[in-house]
Amino acid sequence: MDQGSQSERVAEPLPRVSTGIFGLDNILEGGFVPGAVYIVQGTPGAGKTILSNQFCFHRVVQGEKVLYVTLLAESHSRLMQHLSSMSFYDASRVPDSVFYVSGFDDLQNEGLQGILRLLNSESTRLNATTIVVDGLFVLEESVASEREFRQFINHLSSLASLLGSTILLLTNSRRGPTSPEFTMVDGWIEIGMMTLDYRSYRYLQVHKFRGSGFVLGRHMALVGNDGFRVLPRLETVTGLAPNNGSDAPPLSSGVVELDRMLHGGLPHGSSTLVLGPTGIGKTTLGLQFVAEATPEQPGLIFSFYETPARIARKAAGVGLRLAEQIEAGSVEVLWQSLTDTLLDDIGYRLLGAVRRRGVQRLFVDGIDAIEQSSIYPGRLAPFLAALANALRDEGVTTIFTSEIPQLVGGEAEIAFGAVSAVAENIMLLRYVELEASLRRVFSLVKVRESDFDASVRELSITAQGLQLKPLPAPMEGLLTGHMTRYPSSVV
Repeated sequence: MDQGSQSERVAEPLPRVSTGIFGLDNILEGGFVPGAVYIVQGTPGAGKTILSNQFCFHRVVQGEKVLYVTLLAESHSRLMQHLSSMSFYDASRVPDSVFYVSGFDDLQNEGLQGILRLLNSESTRLNATTIVVDGLFVLEESVASEREFRQFINHLSSLASLLGSTILLLTNSRRGPTSPEFTMVDGWIEIGMMTLDYRSYRYLQVHKFRGSGFVLGRHMALVGNDGFRVLPRLETVTGLAPNNGSDAPPLSSGVVELDRMLHGGLPHGSSTLVLGPTGIGKTTLGLQFVAEATPEQPGLIFSFYETPARIARKAAGVGLRLAEQIEAGSVEVLWQSLTDTLLDDIGYRLLGAVRRRGVQRLFVDGIDAIEQSSIYPGRLAPFLAALANALRDEGVTTIFTSEIPQLVGGEAEIAFGAVSAVAENIMLLRYVELEASLRRVFSLVKVRESDFDASVRELSITAQGLQLKPLPAPMEGLLTGHMTRYPSSVV
């Protein structure tokens, strides 16, 4: 038979059960697999109970039934009390759709066989498609041998396969990966907590997921009134696709002379880094850029240091009618607190706001704050590259600001490092002493795939906004603070 004529069989993707937990489906590449058994391992307080109950109530919304078996001493009323503050919890679903039952007495009286009998009978009666066993470590401690425990796990796998149910086993056991429960189940998810310096963090890591790929490594997690949230590392879910440019026309910067220097405006979909010391005019430049927004081309200001009210007042001081644009909906202002903020949380909040309104003009005031939120400094460069790539894919033209320490003079040595990941265009603002007074100067350092005017301009901030004009006399060394007039200059 001609081997070349045989068509290759393509494996059908496994069906998935959505978890309803932010970020987790992305990590699991779609969710849990029905008919499989998963261990959720974590220290007390890590969030196992919240994660599992959130999954349960999400499945109920899909019209399914859930069996939740507890082997702990905690009463169900106390559990309900703890869950009542969570937005996903719906008391009206208990007990008809979410059935909580204690297996403590069954375990005490009949051992593992009693638990198997309970799971089999109750899941069949309810026609449950999701089963949670909370307290696997209690079963581990009650068995006489490892062989007995392996048989129990094997029976659970058979039950899951027979019923087509997804079974979660919650445990705080610290047993290693060679233990039977980890080798025999279909998946193993670890939830943990760690402390770095004075801050504590939750994380989620998938160690095993049979029949499918998953996103490797640790991902930060949060627990709040909206339940359990996982933050997949942004660079693992957005990719680092190359920048192929855009054929769309450039966008006005909001500053007439700057548009001339750029030969039309900022390249569409590009990211611009504005560098300068405090008070130089970085924020004003960004505000003028966003003030060009329209309902058809919405704008977003994402600020770390100033609240929306302060930003509106600052804009009014330079002649911008930003408050009216905010009220009309063409511009939105989001303030991001720096208190215990996680790097990926910032990224997802920013991208969510961009996608929600189809933002085309974005101003991020203070990229330095993003760096402060990074637990691992080595992640900053790939994170920023992934963020810039995701924004470009959305057709967003972005201005970031970053503060440099030298107020006047210095060698203007800019340690681009991670920041260069977003710096397709770079603008430099400096203070200089000129003719016995302190002046501001502006220059373009680079512009993506475009010619530009690299001459230094004097910068001023007026009631009509930021303005650029030629220097009073030709000079060199302005950006370093070592000014020298050309011989032809007239004092």
